[in-house]
Parts: sequence; structure tokens; C-alpha cells
Amino acid sequence: MNFNLPHAAWFIVVLFFISTTFAKEEELLLLPLQQYRLIYFLVGTPDTKIQFSFQIQFIEPINLYFGYTQIMMWDITKLSSPMRDLNYNPELFYRFYIKKKSFQWINIGIIEHESNGRDSEISRAWNRAYILYHSARKIGEQIKMEWSIKGWIPFGYGLTNEDLSRYRGAWELQIALNNIINSSGTFFGANDLMLRLYPGGPSYTNPLLGGQELTFRCKTTVKIIAPAIVFQVFHGYGENLLDYNHNHFAFRIGLGFYLPSW
Repeated sequence: MNFNLPHAAWFIVVLFFISTTFAKEEELLLLPLQQYRLIYFLVGTPDTKIQFSFQIQFIEPINLYFGYTQIMMWDITKLSSPMRDLNYNPELFYRFYIKKKSFQWINIGIIEHESNGRDSEISRAWNRAYILYHSARKIGEQIKMEWSIKGWIPFGYGLTNEDLSRYRGAWELQIALNNIINSSGTFFGANDLMLRLYPGGPSYTNPLLGGQELTFRCKTTVKIIAPAIVFQVFHGYGENLLDYNHNHFAFRIGLGFYLPSW
């Protein structure tokens, strides 16, 4: 069964591209969106991967957020170019700032849902409540390191993926190194290298039996080019829900986008 990208999703992608490419940094987006996770369009093997993510703060004095991430696995090599799997990932969380200026905070995930909107034997779904700690520090004069550790309690598994934690684990670690390439007087602008790691196995804690993802992003100093160049390598299980129990290696390259800070 082909699962083509809805017209509404195309509209969001086009609107987002226009907003981030041509809007000045001091201007606001049409919607009060803030960037949450990485945003990119990557082509490679075994398929094309698209990720869109944002967060919205409900009431400014209260740090209650709605976050949404969508991953699309697109098989453009087939004749009909089917959208092979779409993963919908909404969540509601509260943020406690420890040191706001130093980017130290704790997110309390009230509920996070992830599913692929399919039915019968290819349906996938689960929920989790989580706690996430985020911090940052400088390494020397140039490099900034940001890292986070997230642990969760899963519940509400779909009937076709009751063993999902065996491949997605019980925690996730992310480490990002910003400005690893000196951008002074070069073609390279802002850049970062991010490692994302989650465990798996019978104990849900073995980092070699889950997934490992390495992403490099680099903007250029050419002002008319807003998107970043993105390279990504993935190995392991659980990159998307449909194939969560399949071990594979993926290499992709494409463009990354940024929501302006405001």
C-alpha cells in the first residue's frame, strides 16, 4: 500500500522553507514556532529521510511546552515514490530552568506519544513519560558542548510492537559540539557535530544493541544561502517505527533548516 505525503504536509514544508530562507533574522514567523529538534531533508541510502520539528510555549510566564516532531521515510527510487513510513511524535512537557543563561534545564515529559498512523500488522505506537537533563559548557575559546540525557517510563505499546523497548531502550544520550570548524575568515559558518545514542537488548541498556546516529551540519558564510549542508550516518535499530526491529546502516546528505530565535 502506497502512503503518499499529504498535500497539507507539502504546504508546511514549502511555507517553512520560504520563511527560513527569505525572512530577515529579526522578523517573526507567521506562526509562533521555536525550533525543537533538528530539521532537515536528506537523500541517501536506504531511503530519503525528512524531519520537521518545533515547540510552542503555551503561556510565556509558564514554561509549559507542546513539542512536535515528524519523521518521513520516503522511497524515491521506486516508480510511485511512496512515502514508506511517517512517524508522528507530539509531546507535552514542563521545563525547569536551573541556570537559564548557561543552558541548564530539566524537562519533565508529562506525556510523549509516537505512532505511524497505520493499521493492522504495520501499525506502530507507544507512549512514555520522561525526564531530561540538558547542560552546556565551553571547551576552550571556540567550541561549545551541549549534552542531554533522557530517561523514560514507557506505556501503551501497540499490539504489533510490544517489544519496542528491546530496540529503543530506556534512555537516550545526545552530545553536540558547536563550532568545531573555525569559521573565522573561511567559507564555513556555524557548524555542529551531534551524536545521538540509545541502547537496546534484553536489559534495555546495552548501547551496542540500540541505535547510533551521527549528524554534521554546516552553514556557509554566503548570506543568500540560509539552509545548512547536512551529513548523517545511522547504524542500528529503531530509526523509524515501521522497521524498529531491523538492523541497518544508513548514509544521507542534504539540507538543514533553522527556525529563527525570537
